[in-house]
Amino acid sequence: MLVVMTVLAGLPPAAADAATPAAITVHLPAQPLADSLEDLSRISGRDILFASGVIGNRRAPALDGTLGVEEAASRLLRGSGLRTVRQHDGGLLIEDPTDATPHPAASTHATRHDAEDITVIRRAERLAPSTVPLTITEPTSVIQKRFIANNIIPLASVDDIIKFQPSIWSQNPNGPGIGKAETISLRGFQDGQYNMTFDGIPFGDASDLHHTTSSLFISHFLDQVQVDRGPGTASTLGNATFGGTIGFDSRAPAKHFGVTPYGTYGSFNTRAGGIEIDSGKTGFGAMVLDMQHEETDGYLTGSAERRSNLLFKDVLDLGAHTTLTLLTTYDKEWQYTTQGATLADYAKYGDNYGLCFNRALQCYYGYNPSTYQSDFSYVNLKTRFTPWLTFENKLYTDGFVHDYTESTDASQNDPSANGVTFYSATGRKLATDRTDVPGKYARAAFRDYGDTMKFRARTPVGDVLLGVWADVQDDRRYTYAIDLSRNGIPVPGKTGTAFNYDISDLNTTVQPYLEFDWHPLRGMTIKPGIKYSYFHRDYDASINKTTKQPLNTRQTFTSWQPSIALNQIILPGWSAYGQIARGFLAPPMSVFQTQDVGNVQPETTLNYQVGTVLQKKRWTLSADAYYIDFSNYIASARINVPGIGMESTSVNSSGAIYKGLEIEGQYAIGAGVSLYGNYSVNDAQYKHTRIRVAETPNVLASFGLLYDNGTGPYFSLIGKFVGNHWGLDSTTDSAGHTVFANQYRVGSTTTADLALGWHFRHLAGFMSDLTPSLKIANLFGSHAISDFAGNQSAASKGYPDGAPLYWRLSGRSVFFNLSMTLP
Repeated sequence: MLVVMTVLAGLPPAAADAATPAAITVHLPAQPLADSLEDLSRISGRDILFASGVIGNRRAPALDGTLGVEEAASRLLRGSGLRTVRQHDGGLLIEDPTDATPHPAASTHATRHDAEDITVIRRAERLAPSTVPLTITEPTSVIQKRFIANNIIPLASVDDIIKFQPSIWSQNPNGPGIGKAETISLRGFQDGQYNMTFDGIPFGDASDLHHTTSSLFISHFLDQVQVDRGPGTASTLGNATFGGTIGFDSRAPAKHFGVTPYGTYGSFNTRAGGIEIDSGKTGFGAMVLDMQHEETDGYLTGSAERRSNLLFKDVLDLGAHTTLTLLTTYDKEWQYTTQGATLADYAKYGDNYGLCFNRALQCYYGYNPSTYQSDFSYVNLKTRFTPWLTFENKLYTDGFVHDYTESTDASQNDPSANGVTFYSATGRKLATDRTDVPGKYARAAFRDYGDTMKFRARTPVGDVLLGVWADVQDDRRYTYAIDLSRNGIPVPGKTGTAFNYDISDLNTTVQPYLEFDWHPLRGMTIKPGIKYSYFHRDYDASINKTTKQPLNTRQTFTSWQPSIALNQIILPGWSAYGQIARGFLAPPMSVFQTQDVGNVQPETTLNYQVGTVLQKKRWTLSADAYYIDFSNYIASARINVPGIGMESTSVNSSGAIYKGLEIEGQYAIGAGVSLYGNYSVNDAQYKHTRIRVAETPNVLASFGLLYDNGTGPYFSLIGKFVGNHWGLDSTTDSAGHTVFANQYRVGSTTTADLALGWHFRHLAGFMSDLTPSLKIANLFGSHAISDFAGNQSAASKGYPDGAPLYWRLSGRSVFFNLSMTLP
């Protein structure tokens, strides 16, 4: 009988091919070899294949320590006469070199069916929206490559990949994965309050650490995504570990040469094409080049998009224990951007109203173009100095440029809101044209240069991790008023200049850390650690945003971040974990854009989390509870400065309490069919109030039926329920102070996505794979209001603060995808 073990946290096959295997910690007793191999597969997340007749009654010695998967397997096999053989998909095959029988990998379908009881849930987990590793120390979900390939169109942005995860809510009004996501919420924390990493390197915008999803990595560039719902341990790097970390892992080069063209055609006149070229192993390393171009009209009117993407990666083995990885990505996107629409405009123009086609109005699409450019490059050296000491260093740079023109209010279709007034250099009013369309040109550009360095020392009782992250971010942004009716000529204001702001800032981050992965008892891992966060901002504005006056200042923000986490394997396939950790978030740039910078402290969180994970032959289940104390909330206020008078400033006020329950599970029915579901109850309220934090749905749930028996066809139907939430949680009182108050309630929504396709293998002797597939998003065609989008800039009847704007679900969309691999 063939036995195949695969666990929840498995590396994607391609990643296992080329990447240097990560070290794992094992505590295995002397026991039957089959049991030890099963435990090793579960702990490591790697497929281990063996025939029970080959293993027989052999026993394995006890094994303790932190080491690579292949080394661990070799030690278990020591003296048995068996050996490991790495497979093309990254798994390990256990074979007897003296046996002339065919490899188990070539066994018949009937033999594989005999192993179904053992392997059915392991294989099913690869297909699920997310899986939960047994050895986690905080709530974690892993999205594996097979799910991405089967269910996400190749051109999609990252928001479409993560939308089914527990406690995550994302919405993209222009279509699934098309354009930028307007909302990504993690337990109620908004973009900029949680961390994003690419191959372990943190990144984010200079102003407030947010991310423009459409300028990031398309799904075809990724092997897996890991969502950590917590600040992590001391070795978790980033300026916004505050609310958690979403980590993206780049695809790895394939082991063999191949050329894979792929394409998409579908709704909204969407068409895309790309090509992936894998070199296989060569004297210059294993390389992959992936290029893609996409064009679409988008779901919303007047919201077309064009995007081109490139990824190159080379993994070189410099020695038996040394690997050098080179990577670069580039993305350029051009789109017309929308700001949402009023309920009246949706009723008048349709559910897909975005921008208009009348040049006399501010909503004219041609007045609102945006161009995004981003790149990310690194050099990673990983080596083992001695059997007990490893070293890894990543030297990187990443950049982002956003050029755009927009009208004063792209949602405005009332000609009475038009009007442009010109002033002289001395501030004297010259003329007003009440029919001209007002707008602005803006440019924001930053570049990061950084390095991450990590030492791992193995000791008899655990591993010591010592490392540091250093980053310098050079940022420049400015905007000036223009007259869109006169080909965008600058419009000087009362200050004598057309500039609204002109800002340069230099941000420096240093984060050293020390962590100890301690194994005091069998099956127990305790991770105490300490990290020190240093963030310094040099701010130089020749024209500041709100005051229109020069400002040259600097501030330093620091924080000690202790953490302790525990994982205990209670029984085979059952673990429990707990975590106490402090999160840190440096104040955003807006703190500096006031009359008085003041003395603002970083926002912090203190996280308490407990959970459990069960993995059985046919089902898995994980559950966790969390309580997060969020302190030092930054709010705007008006203060009386002696000798000066009232000035705008930023102050630390109260905070909020985030708490909730999360459940995730999967049941393998058999014959390739499985059920998946997760359910999250999320409560976030400001302290000493009953005001809910905005953009925090009270309930989130995903549920799905999946099929893939490995022989060719696959299918999934996955639904997402988003509970009600509030659009705003604060307002400004008559004194200019921020006060908590909920406004603009948005009701619950339910959507479902259908994906189906067929993997044809080894066709005509020259094609190793041909996969046609179909993706139908929002299967039942809901157009419900999905989120609050802000307020119009001009007051209108019944709306002294401007009419509220909303986003809707993008309706049903159908995409046909085709990929093939030669040879």
